[in-house]
Amino acid sequence: MSRPDDSAAAAHAHPLIIPIFIPQLGCPHQCVFCSQPAITDTPRRCPTPDQIRQEVSRFLKYGKRPSSTVQISFFGGNFLGLKPASIQRLLEVAAEFVQNGTVDSIRFSTRPDTVCEKRLELLAGFPVSTIELGVQSMEDQVLDLAERGHRAADTVAAAGRVKEKGYRLGLQMMVGLPGDSEEGAMETARRMAALAPDFVRIYPTLVLEGSPLADWFRSGRYRPMALDTCVTLVKRIYLFFKNRHIPVIRMGLQASDGLNAETGLVAGPYHPAFGHQVYAEIVLDAISAALKNMTGLPDTLVIAAHPRMISRVQGLKKENLSHLKQTFHLEKVSLVQDATLAKDHIRVADQRIVLP
Repeated sequence: MSRPDDSAAAAHAHPLIIPIFIPQLGCPHQCVFCSQPAITDTPRRCPTPDQIRQEVSRFLKYGKRPSSTVQISFFGGNFLGLKPASIQRLLEVAAEFVQNGTVDSIRFSTRPDTVCEKRLELLAGFPVSTIELGVQSMEDQVLDLAERGHRAADTVAAAGRVKEKGYRLGLQMMVGLPGDSEEGAMETARRMAALAPDFVRIYPTLVLEGSPLADWFRSGRYRPMALDTCVTLVKRIYLFFKNRHIPVIRMGLQASDGLNAETGLVAGPYHPAFGHQVYAEIVLDAISAALKNMTGLPDTLVIAAHPRMISRVQGLKKENLSHLKQTFHLEKVSLVQDATLAKDHIRVADQRIVLP
């Protein structure tokens, strides 16, 4: 079986991803921030072939969208750090769905220091299209404090090998790690962009039960970022990548049964709609900039947007509208739907603005 051409996946920004979690498997040790069971609500054991088949079949019941590709993805562990027999077994089961035409390809996440020629050879003959690297930071001192066990140079080498083999390259970064700073995070983004990834993910550092970071937090050794500060920083990073035409496919962890204040989450900038908050702040910035350049603001400000953009314009709990009223001393802000507007266009009073 030859590796498929992933041009279709590249053409569609939102493939249907079927996640198969391998929590912390293949990892040589525990990073200070990691507690996969808290994130995934999944026991730390390798799924059996039957469990994988059942999970994939469950997702496929939702139906394949004509505009999307479908990928089976192995997340939550260090895929190339697994034993070769385990890698082969997982790939063989996933490949069954590619062979019968219900799934297009396979993807997985792995540590940069496990991407070597010998390990990449294990993928030969399997329909793997995409490899994501858990970069987290490109600052060696931050990697040391996080006890990652690899260096920034390992990420550079791994990214080169992945691209040389023709796989799509994804890079995952974290903000708010111990010893990191806002400018340090921006430097990580700059160095990641230089590796020309096909897409990136941005995750806030959360304090999870069962992680060493939870002990650090309780002892006062570590203080997580505030949610509003984190949203603003991730906004900067998102816009940085967007300006370089690098898609950001996720911002923030997904909500799960295991990730909540009663069980897995101890502290940190978590919100189930974290990405929405980032987009809403981008929209608020654009509207605010337009209003500052206007003379003679009306008492009632009318903002028009595409129906799918309304939630981003108003923000969570209509916070954007309240902020605009207070900041610009408006009596009323009226938000109307206009399906003729492009999704990245907003009309503020009689001025049309283009969102970044």
